[in-house]
Amino acid sequence: MCCALIHQLSNADVFPGNHDEVDFELLGNRRGHEWRVQTNIYGNGSTSRGREERYLLPFDPTLRPHAYAVAWTPTAILFYVDGTPIREVVRVPAMGGDFPSKPMSVYATIWDGSAWATEGGRYKVDYAFAPFAADFSSLVLSGCPVAAAADDLVAADAKCQVAVMTADCAVMTPVKRAAMRRFRRRYLLYTVCHDMYRYNGTIFPECDADGSERDDFHRWGESKRVSPSSRGYKQQRADMAVAVAAPGRPDTWPAIGTLRVD
Repeated sequence: MCCALIHQLSNADVFPGNHDEVDFELLGNRRGHEWRVQTNIYGNGSTSRGREERYLLPFDPTLRPHAYAVAWTPTAILFYVDGTPIREVVRVPAMGGDFPSKPMSVYATIWDGSAWATEGGRYKVDYAFAPFAADFSSLVLSGCPVAAAADDLVAADAKCQVAVMTADCAVMTPVKRAAMRRFRRRYLLYTVCHDMYRYNGTIFPECDADGSERDDFHRWGESKRVSPSSRGYKQQRADMAVAVAAPGRPDTWPAIGTLRVD
């Protein structure tokens, strides 16, 4: 059992009453069971309208490093795992302030989320396995500074915004959209877009308007196609043991930071 590992964009320190947030949350699970990852979005303090989605991970994230990325632009938010987009939230006017729009910082934390993360709080963190640690490597941050009043700085910011909007990670191509659909078909466990109970039948404006996917989900947002299993990642662990034992294995992931929780 492990804590929740959170990678997030947030501005709660600057805007404590109406903060924005974009989250990648690795949720621990029972030993031998698949890990889950959750994405979430808050805008302008909309914590009562969380836009969560949860997915099974097709790999054990403790065995080797994997790449998690967020592309946040004025028009959409894209979440990536190992270069594959897993979620796209397109900004629509009806979202209003629920779309994050204020400058944010990047955070990474480990915390005890077992009150809700592991099957609704059914399983708690076992501190006999502490300390818990997470290593970070190959961190890349790219974005635009907040524009100042000077005309030349505003012009530079406008140029930067164009660069952000046209970056490869921010553009959803047909190939990437097809890959995202495959991932979601195989691994999407829960989506708030099809949860008819949590918000009394309210459907968020950025969700599937025609409800074409709704038959694939229960009324509480859980998938009818995808369910957790206890098969775990035995083959991946065996492959990893062989790779580590092989002489001359290159280290392509130099760590640039470590979190530890006792």
